[in-house]
Amino acid sequence: MTSRADEYPRFTRPPHSVQQVTRDLSTAEAFQLLSRVGVGRIVYTRYALPTIRPVNHLLDGETIVIHAHRGATLTADRQVVAYEADTIDERTRHGWCVIVTGTAEPITDPQQIAHYRTLLRPWLPGPRDQLVRIDPDIITGVEFVDPDPV
Repeated sequence: MTSRADEYPRFTRPPHSVQQVTRDLSTAEAFQLLSRVGVGRIVYTRYALPTIRPVNHLLDGETIVIHAHRGATLTADRQVVAYEADTIDERTRHGWCVIVTGTAEPITDPQQIAHYRTLLRPWLPGPRDQLVRIDPDIITGVEFVDPDPV
């Protein structure tokens, strides 16, 4: 049985492929792409070191909402974080990547908590009893595409 990974060695280009180029995404495009996926990676500081965890998310306008467990370093008020999501086809190398940098804070309003809990279920096992809002300050994104024909 062969897998897709057997077709092309990892990190090599398929035969007769075209070198991809990157195209910067607008803020609107970045948020549109984020709305199409439900999972990304939260980057935050834990014990003075960067920590990256996969989490599911939901968008409320330009605010990202995720689950965390109560008492996690991530739930500290106004911590600077980054959130990254992407979709990249390893065979064609087409795709996109969006990174949102901003501040995270626990959601404490009971009505907001009830609302978000109906829309977002924890993706990972274990207690995820704290909802966290990420308010974006910097939004960057790129799309990996074929170059324009000459």
